Amino acid sequence: NRSSAVNGCHQNELVFWKGCLPGGQGNLCKVCMGGTEEADNYNERYYGNMGALRCLVVDPSGKSFGDVVFMEHHNLESNIERLNTSGWAEGWLAWDFELLCGDGSRAPLTEWKTCNLGAIPPNIVMTHPVLIETIAARPDSGFHLFESPQYGESDLLFKDATRCLVHTSHMDYRTILGEEFYSQAESIFNCTHSSENKGKHYYIYTSYLFALQSLNFKRA
Repeated sequence: NRSSAVNGCHQNELVFWKGCLPGGQGNLCKVCMGGTEEADNYNERYYGNMGALRCLVVDPSGKSFGDVVFMEHHNLESNIERLNTSGWAEGWLAWDFELLCGDGSRAPLTEWKTCNLGAIPPNIVMTHPVLIETIAARPDSGFHLFESPQYGESDLLFKDATRCLVHTSHMDYRTILGEEFYSQAESIFNCTHSSENKGKHYYIYTSYLFALQSLNFKRA
């Protein structure tokens, strides 16, 4: 309910005295640097996985605001590899970072299997059945779905680690996400201004579920 969601947001503000949760409110967006207030998109400098790293290590003014970020392990490793060519964070290497485990201990990035906050479900693609048939009928298309480096980017449409797509029409989204992840992500979603438009914009809900990957916080 709404009261429990508010309490959850308040608890986050007690633990993290300031942070950047794109689309958040109060202390949860205190260090966001987007051109639009509370932007929950790439207008926000600290949006997404690379944005989370930017908050942690440096920004163009030379300041760093974050003590901890929440990201997927494979994105963390690949994004750190790209820091040297980013133009704003040269010199950072994997051993400059540590994982924070659930029991309060720390571990190197290679220990992500045992030091993590839980499993992240796979990304979901929603489309019309007719479009599926159209795409399937063009296997020789010049656009390479799973090879974004050809276009000078990474994870352009799908993650570069993607190997295939599977049908999930027999499952609802809560089953795919898992109840534990759904509950945790919902608590984050309820801390954003977009939660006020759940009925109108429910189709974007899964986008906010993955906000867990890109939160940037300063410990109290």
